[in-house]
Amino acid sequence: MKNKFLVLVITLLLNVYGIHAQDTQPRTALFRDSLDHAIDISNWLASKKGFLLVPALITEPAVGYGLAGAAVYFHSSYSAKKGPPSMTGVLGAGTQNGTWAAGAFHIGYWKHDRIRYMGALARTYANVGFYGSGFVPGLENQSVNLNLDAWIVAQQIKFRIAETDLFLGGRYIYLNTDNTFALPIEMPEFDSLQFPAKLSEATAVVNFDSRDNIFTPTKGFFLECSGTYSDTWMGGEDLYGRLAVRLIGYFPATPRLILGVRHESSYTFGNVPYWARPIVVLRGAPKMKYQDKNTVVMEAELNWNVYKRWYLLGFTGMGNAFSDFDSYSKGKSVNSIGTGFRYKIARKFGAQMGMDFAKSNDDFAFYIVFGCSWLR
Repeated sequence: MKNKFLVLVITLLLNVYGIHAQDTQPRTALFRDSLDHAIDISNWLASKKGFLLVPALITEPAVGYGLAGAAVYFHSSYSAKKGPPSMTGVLGAGTQNGTWAAGAFHIGYWKHDRIRYMGALARTYANVGFYGSGFVPGLENQSVNLNLDAWIVAQQIKFRIAETDLFLGGRYIYLNTDNTFALPIEMPEFDSLQFPAKLSEATAVVNFDSRDNIFTPTKGFFLECSGTYSDTWMGGEDLYGRLAVRLIGYFPATPRLILGVRHESSYTFGNVPYWARPIVVLRGAPKMKYQDKNTVVMEAELNWNVYKRWYLLGFTGMGNAFSDFDSYSKGKSVNSIGTGFRYKIARKFGAQMGMDFAKSNDDFAFYIVFGCSWLR
């Protein structure tokens, strides 16, 4: 979650409206690489301190196209800290289907990156296409509108173990929402078309991260194992738990060709509310479309450096949402395939930027990407 905020902050390319507190280099030097004189924002990122206004586009099929923006304060520069700077900011977003969100966040890298913290408070009014969690008669191939009017509080902290790439920590998420369904037909699965709900989850996290950079890795691994607990005494709806595994690996086949692989799985136990169940996240597949008590996702990607700073991508993936292992073959499955391109916009940070185009079973989507689509 922390890195997603970081991506939003740095998705600026040439459309920068910075209020520079410390710019000691000429503006042309900030946006040109000294080696090949190509367009590059490495020097700007390294020296950035102070306020920045960041515009961004939203291309998520579940909510439609829209705009987002953030006002961010960099507490120090990369060059001053020799690593990611701490940031505090506010953000807002809106899409064509009436979805909007606003919030504030702080991202902290403390004690020479021995402690990583993220905190956020947000209000969201989301209209999403809901296809049912598991098999719901009448929603096999069509969606109904689900409106989520919610307050969200998120806290996460991780501690580095000695001088290793291993982190231990935890996170807490609280969500207080009013849900409204727009159902064209009667469904006994839903007691009411309008109801309040609360989510209160505490999660223990073990995280190993040996990637060579957090933006567009070319080698290394990201592994996270987490266990989540929720109960009524915490303010949640019911007693349930969840185990999740995320594994991302990068393997350089040649100096110009990188293979990336990704696996994510999530398994729930107890009386988990349908709206809190895990979802399949794949490029080309709308969020909330493939949901059930358990999910499994596999994805592979090739990143090929075709010419100087330009790269071509090809990727494919599969996912399944199922109620239990006995009914795995009857789950809501999806396959995706796609392509994309990248430009190395920040050589010193190894960061690329570009677009992805993806097709799944019945859907098509495109995405503007800074860094990696799998960034965590």
